[in-house]
Amino acid sequence: MKIVLLFFLFVSSFFARESVTRYDVFATLFGHVGYCDVFIKEDGSTYEAKAVAQTIDVAALLLKDRVETFESRGIIKNGRYIPNIFIKTKKTTKRTRVQTYTFNHEKKEVLLVEEKVKIVNKTRFDSKDFKFVTKEVEEKSRNEEVLDPFLADDTLSIYLNSRYGCDMLEKKHAIFAVGAHNDKNKIYYECLTDKRKAAAQQKLKGDAHIIYNLHVEPFDKDDKVVDTLFVYDKDGLLQEGLMDEIFWVGSMRALRVSHKILN
Repeated sequence: MKIVLLFFLFVSSFFARESVTRYDVFATLFGHVGYCDVFIKEDGSTYEAKAVAQTIDVAALLLKDRVETFESRGIIKNGRYIPNIFIKTKKTTKRTRVQTYTFNHEKKEVLLVEEKVKIVNKTRFDSKDFKFVTKEVEEKSRNEEVLDPFLADDTLSIYLNSRYGCDMLEKKHAIFAVGAHNDKNKIYYECLTDKRKAAAQQKLKGDAHIIYNLHVEPFDKDDKVVDTLFVYDKDGLLQEGLMDEIFWVGSMRALRVSHKILN
Protein backbone atom coordinates (compact mmCIF):
# COMPACT_ATOMS: atom_id res chain seq x y z
CA MET A 1 0.00 0.00 0.00
CA LYS A 2 2.91 2.37 0.64
CA ILE A 3 3.86 1.89 -2.99
CA VAL A 4 0.36 2.90 -4.04
CA LEU A 5 0.39 5.96 -1.79
CA LEU A 6 3.58 7.33 -3.33
CA PHE A 7 1.48 8.32 -6.32
CA PHE A 8 -0.66 10.65 -4.25
CA LEU A 9 2.04 12.53 -2.41
CA PHE A 10 2.64 14.99 -5.25
CA VAL A 11 -0.86 16.44 -5.07
CA SER A 12 -0.27 20.14 -5.67
CA SER A 13 -0.60 23.36 -7.55
CA PHE A 14 -3.21 25.80 -8.70
CA PHE A 15 -6.28 24.08 -7.35
CA ALA A 16 -9.63 25.82 -7.49
CA ARG A 17 -11.06 26.87 -4.15
CA GLU A 18 -12.78 23.52 -3.76
CA SER A 19 -12.21 20.44 -5.90
CA VAL A 20 -12.11 16.66 -5.88
CA THR A 21 -9.87 14.51 -8.08
CA ARG A 22 -9.79 10.75 -8.54
CA TYR A 23 -6.79 8.65 -9.57
CA ASP A 24 -6.92 4.98 -10.52
CA VAL A 25 -3.86 2.82 -9.82
CA PHE A 26 -2.74 -0.13 -11.94
CA ALA A 27 -0.05 -2.79 -11.42
CA THR A 28 1.41 -4.92 -14.22
CA LEU A 29 0.75 -8.18 -12.37
CA PHE A 30 -2.69 -7.43 -10.89
CA GLY A 31 -4.31 -4.82 -13.13
CA HIS A 32 -6.51 -2.26 -11.36
CA VAL A 33 -5.40 -2.38 -7.69
CA GLY A 34 -6.86 0.75 -6.11
CA TYR A 35 -7.83 4.38 -6.29
CA CYS A 36 -7.31 7.63 -4.44
CA ASP A 37 -9.66 10.59 -3.99
CA VAL A 38 -8.05 13.95 -3.32
CA PHE A 39 -10.03 16.84 -1.85
CA ILE A 40 -8.75 20.43 -1.77
CA LYS A 41 -10.59 23.37 -0.21
CA GLU A 42 -9.32 26.92 0.14
CA ASP A 43 -11.22 29.64 1.98
CA GLY A 44 -9.33 32.90 1.95
CA SER A 45 -6.28 32.39 4.13
CA THR A 46 -7.04 28.79 5.21
CA TYR A 47 -6.89 25.43 3.48
CA GLU A 48 -7.95 21.82 3.91
CA ALA A 49 -6.40 18.94 1.95
CA LYS A 50 -7.35 15.28 2.19
CA ALA A 51 -6.24 12.16 0.31
CA VAL A 52 -8.02 8.83 0.76
CA ALA A 53 -6.34 5.79 -0.84
CA GLN A 54 -8.06 2.41 -0.99
CA THR A 55 -7.17 -0.99 -2.42
CA ILE A 56 -9.63 -3.15 -4.36
CA ASP A 57 -10.02 -6.77 -5.53
CA VAL A 58 -6.83 -8.89 -5.17
CA ALA A 59 -4.84 -6.04 -3.64
CA ALA A 60 -7.54 -5.53 -0.99
CA LEU A 61 -7.46 -9.22 -0.17
CA LEU A 62 -3.67 -9.29 0.17
CA LEU A 63 -3.59 -6.09 2.23
CA LYS A 64 -6.66 -6.85 4.39
CA ASP A 65 -8.86 -4.10 2.90
CA ARG A 66 -6.37 -1.43 3.83
CA VAL A 67 -7.49 2.19 3.60
CA GLU A 68 -5.08 5.07 4.29
CA THR A 69 -6.13 8.67 4.83
CA PHE A 70 -3.99 11.80 4.96
CA GLU A 71 -5.50 15.11 6.09
CA SER A 72 -3.82 18.50 6.41
CA ARG A 73 -5.37 21.72 7.69
CA GLY A 74 -3.73 25.09 8.12
CA ILE A 75 -3.21 28.60 6.77
CA ILE A 76 -2.01 30.11 3.49
CA LYS A 77 0.55 32.88 3.98
CA ASN A 78 2.37 34.59 1.10
CA GLY A 79 1.35 31.71 -1.17
CA ARG A 80 2.77 29.08 1.18
CA TYR A 81 0.71 26.32 2.83
CA ILE A 82 1.53 26.14 6.57
CA PRO A 83 -0.06 23.21 8.44
CA ASN A 84 -1.61 23.47 11.89
CA ILE A 85 -2.65 19.82 12.08
CA PHE A 86 -1.92 16.68 10.09
CA ILE A 87 -3.79 13.39 10.60
CA LYS A 88 -2.61 10.10 9.15
CA THR A 89 -4.92 7.09 9.47
CA LYS A 90 -4.27 3.48 8.45
CA LYS A 91 -7.12 1.01 8.77
CA THR A 92 -7.39 -2.71 8.00
CA THR A 93 -9.93 -5.35 8.97
CA LYS A 94 -8.29 -5.91 12.36
CA ARG A 95 -6.21 -2.83 13.09
CA THR A 96 -6.57 0.96 13.12
CA ARG A 97 -3.79 3.46 13.73
CA VAL A 98 -4.40 7.21 13.93
CA GLN A 99 -1.43 9.59 14.14
CA THR A 100 -2.31 13.21 14.88
CA TYR A 101 0.44 15.82 14.51
CA THR A 102 -0.22 19.28 16.00
CA PHE A 103 2.16 22.05 14.91
CA ASN A 104 3.34 24.92 17.12
CA HIS A 105 5.40 27.01 14.72
CA GLU A 106 6.27 29.66 17.31
CA LYS A 107 7.80 27.13 19.70
CA LYS A 108 9.07 24.99 16.79
CA GLU A 109 7.37 21.90 18.20
CA VAL A 110 5.23 19.13 16.77
CA LEU A 111 3.17 17.03 19.18
CA LEU A 112 2.40 13.52 17.97
CA VAL A 113 -0.51 11.60 19.48
CA GLU A 114 -0.68 8.00 18.27
CA GLU A 115 -3.76 5.90 18.97
CA LYS A 116 -4.04 2.22 18.07
CA VAL A 117 -6.96 -0.21 18.13
CA LYS A 118 -6.36 -3.93 17.53
CA ILE A 119 -9.03 -6.63 17.40
CA VAL A 120 -7.80 -9.87 18.98
CA ASN A 121 -9.34 -13.19 19.91
CA LYS A 122 -9.70 -13.88 23.64
CA THR A 123 -10.56 -17.35 24.92
CA ARG A 124 -12.20 -18.04 28.27
CA PHE A 125 -13.81 -21.02 29.91
CA ASP A 126 -17.60 -20.84 30.19
CA SER A 127 -18.39 -22.80 33.37
CA LYS A 128 -22.12 -22.69 32.68
CA ASP A 129 -21.87 -24.47 29.31
CA PHE A 130 -18.64 -26.19 30.35
CA LYS A 131 -16.69 -25.21 27.22
CA PHE A 132 -14.10 -22.73 25.97
CA VAL A 133 -15.54 -19.63 24.25
CA THR A 134 -13.59 -17.36 21.92
CA LYS A 135 -14.63 -13.75 21.51
CA GLU A 136 -13.21 -10.78 19.59
CA VAL A 137 -12.23 -7.85 21.80
CA GLU A 138 -10.55 -4.50 21.20
CA GLU A 139 -7.13 -3.66 22.60
CA LYS A 140 -6.41 0.08 22.69
CA SER A 141 -3.25 2.09 23.26
CA ARG A 142 -2.33 5.78 23.24
CA ASN A 143 1.06 7.48 23.17
CA GLU A 144 2.23 11.11 23.08
CA GLU A 145 5.61 12.55 22.16
CA VAL A 146 7.20 15.77 20.91
CA LEU A 147 9.06 15.10 17.69
CA ASP A 148 12.76 15.80 17.39
CA PRO A 149 13.84 17.45 15.14
CA PHE A 150 11.11 19.97 14.37
CA LEU A 151 9.63 19.69 10.87
CA ALA A 152 7.51 22.61 9.62
CA ASP A 153 5.66 20.72 6.85
CA ASP A 154 3.57 17.59 6.54
CA THR A 155 3.29 15.12 3.68
CA LEU A 156 0.52 17.06 1.92
CA SER A 157 1.58 20.65 2.63
CA ILE A 158 5.11 20.18 1.30
CA TYR A 159 3.74 18.99 -2.01
CA LEU A 160 1.21 21.79 -2.14
CA ASN A 161 4.26 24.03 -1.78
CA SER A 162 6.16 22.27 -4.58
CA ARG A 163 4.36 24.10 -7.39
CA TYR A 164 7.40 26.28 -8.14
CA GLY A 165 9.93 23.43 -8.15
CA CYS A 166 10.63 23.74 -11.88
CA ASP A 167 10.76 27.56 -11.77
CA MET A 168 13.70 27.69 -9.40
CA LEU A 169 17.33 27.80 -10.46
CA GLU A 170 18.03 24.72 -8.34
CA LYS A 171 16.04 21.80 -9.81
CA LYS A 172 16.58 19.31 -6.96
CA HIS A 173 14.70 19.78 -3.69
CA ALA A 174 15.10 17.78 -0.46
CA ILE A 175 11.96 16.72 1.37
CA PHE A 176 11.67 17.22 5.12
CA ALA A 177 8.09 16.63 6.25
CA VAL A 178 6.05 14.90 8.93
CA GLY A 179 4.82 11.62 7.49
CA ALA A 180 7.59 11.39 4.88
CA HIS A 181 10.92 12.27 6.46
CA ASN A 182 13.26 9.68 7.90
CA ASP A 183 16.79 10.29 9.16
CA LYS A 184 17.99 7.01 7.66
CA ASN A 185 17.14 7.66 4.03
CA LYS A 186 17.13 10.76 1.85
CA ILE A 187 14.06 11.85 -0.08
CA TYR A 188 14.07 14.49 -2.79
CA TYR A 189 12.27 15.47 -5.98
CA GLU A 190 13.87 16.84 -9.12
CA CYS A 191 12.48 18.68 -12.13
CA LEU A 192 13.44 16.88 -15.34
CA THR A 193 14.54 18.91 -18.36
CA ASP A 194 15.91 18.41 -21.87
CA LYS A 195 17.04 14.84 -22.65
CA ARG A 196 15.99 13.41 -19.28
CA LYS A 197 12.50 14.84 -19.72
CA ALA A 198 12.28 13.49 -23.28
CA ALA A 199 13.37 10.02 -22.14
CA ALA A 200 10.80 10.02 -19.34
CA GLN A 201 8.07 11.13 -21.75
CA GLN A 202 8.51 7.90 -23.73
CA LYS A 203 7.27 5.90 -20.72
CA LEU A 204 4.14 7.97 -20.14
CA LYS A 205 0.59 7.73 -21.44
CA GLY A 206 0.02 11.38 -22.32
CA ASP A 207 1.91 14.58 -23.07
CA ALA A 208 3.56 16.15 -20.03
CA HIS A 209 4.02 19.80 -19.18
CA ILE A 210 6.18 19.24 -16.11
CA ILE A 211 7.82 15.97 -15.03
CA TYR A 212 9.23 15.44 -11.55
CA ASN A 213 11.33 12.49 -10.45
CA LEU A 214 10.79 11.46 -6.82
CA HIS A 215 13.80 9.69 -5.31
CA VAL A 216 13.60 7.75 -2.04
CA GLU A 217 16.79 6.08 -0.89
CA PRO A 218 16.13 2.53 0.36
CA PHE A 219 16.78 1.57 3.98
CA ASP A 220 18.97 -1.29 2.78
CA LYS A 221 21.74 0.15 0.62
CA ASP A 222 21.91 -3.09 -1.34
CA ASP A 223 18.31 -2.71 -2.52
CA LYS A 224 17.55 -1.40 -5.98
CA VAL A 225 16.36 2.21 -6.10
CA VAL A 226 13.02 2.56 -7.90
CA ASP A 227 12.25 6.21 -8.61
CA THR A 228 8.79 7.57 -9.38
CA LEU A 229 7.79 9.97 -12.17
CA PHE A 230 5.09 12.55 -11.49
CA VAL A 231 3.49 14.34 -14.43
CA TYR A 232 1.65 17.67 -14.39
CA ASP A 233 -0.48 19.25 -17.09
CA LYS A 234 -0.50 22.94 -18.02
CA ASP A 235 -3.17 23.63 -15.37
CA GLY A 236 -0.77 22.49 -12.66
CA LEU A 237 -2.73 19.33 -11.85
CA LEU A 238 -1.15 15.95 -11.22
CA GLN A 239 -1.93 13.93 -14.34
CA GLU A 240 -0.01 10.68 -13.99
CA GLY A 241 2.44 8.81 -11.78
CA LEU A 242 4.72 5.95 -12.81
CA MET A 243 6.92 3.69 -10.70
CA ASP A 244 8.90 1.25 -12.83
CA GLU A 245 9.57 -2.43 -12.21
CA ILE A 246 8.97 -3.17 -8.54
CA PHE A 247 10.03 -6.64 -7.45
CA TRP A 248 7.31 -9.24 -8.22
CA VAL A 249 4.65 -6.54 -8.83
CA GLY A 250 5.91 -4.97 -12.07
CA SER A 251 5.37 -1.30 -12.81
CA MET A 252 2.79 0.82 -10.96
CA ARG A 253 0.88 3.54 -12.77
CA ALA A 254 -1.62 6.11 -11.47
CA LEU A 255 -3.87 7.95 -13.91
CA ARG A 256 -6.20 10.88 -13.27
CA VAL A 257 -9.69 9.81 -14.29
CA SER A 258 -11.77 12.75 -13.08
CA HIS A 259 -11.47 16.28 -11.72
CA LYS A 260 -14.46 18.27 -10.46
CA ILE A 261 -14.76 21.86 -9.30
CA LEU A 262 -17.23 21.88 -6.42
CA ASN A 263 -17.93 25.62 -6.32
